[in-house]
Amino acid sequence: TFNLKHVPRSGDPVNHPGPFENALSKAVEVVKNYVRDYGDDFITEKTVEARFEIPAEQCIISGSIDLLLKEDNTGRIIESKVIDFKTLDEPEDSHMLDWIDLSLQVQLYAKAANEVLGENAKTGAVHLLRDNLRMDVPVTDEALDAALENIEWSVDRIINRDYPMRPHSDKCAACDFQALCPKIAQQFNTDVFPPPIHLPSSVSHVPVTVKAFSEFTP
Repeated sequence: TFNLKHVPRSGDPVNHPGPFENALSKAVEVVKNYVRDYGDDFITEKTVEARFEIPAEQCIISGSIDLLLKEDNTGRIIESKVIDFKTLDEPEDSHMLDWIDLSLQVQLYAKAANEVLGENAKTGAVHLLRDNLRMDVPVTDEALDAALENIEWSVDRIINRDYPMRPHSDKCAACDFQALCPKIAQQFNTDVFPPPIHLPSSVSHVPVTVKAFSEFTP
């Protein structure tokens, strides 16, 4: 997670710690904070990384899930959680997170856990390691169906070569192609649109459409 093998070591780590030593110290701090505040994860639960494939309309969705499995005293699995761990450069970067994309990702993971891996995920969450903050993501049947419908809708638009320009000041400001793009508002060549995505309640109390619609200036 912390890619320490790519960070140079100091010639005098005791008196003059360098990038490696500072990164290692930060990694240790992150782990200690996690154990302190989420130590219950280790009592009757274990983490399993599992790969999955979900057959969907005109595509296959594949990936890898971090599952937190809760067991009883006999080792029988009684509950599973889907957790997407995120490491940011700095804690203050968390305000830049795209909660639509993150929620959709966790919901697809939960659907895979339920339908492919046979583990009924009761909860889903994004865990921000540097912030030591866990944000619950809705994983109701309605939320999971909406996530899958968004993927299928996007694949259908790609297959039909339907890529209209959908400018918005927030999106365009961070786009690598802003200097080349004329930013002309265009419509999709369809009257069928995807349902909104269910977000953490602390982010939005109502579902929000993907940015092609929620961030678009006609």
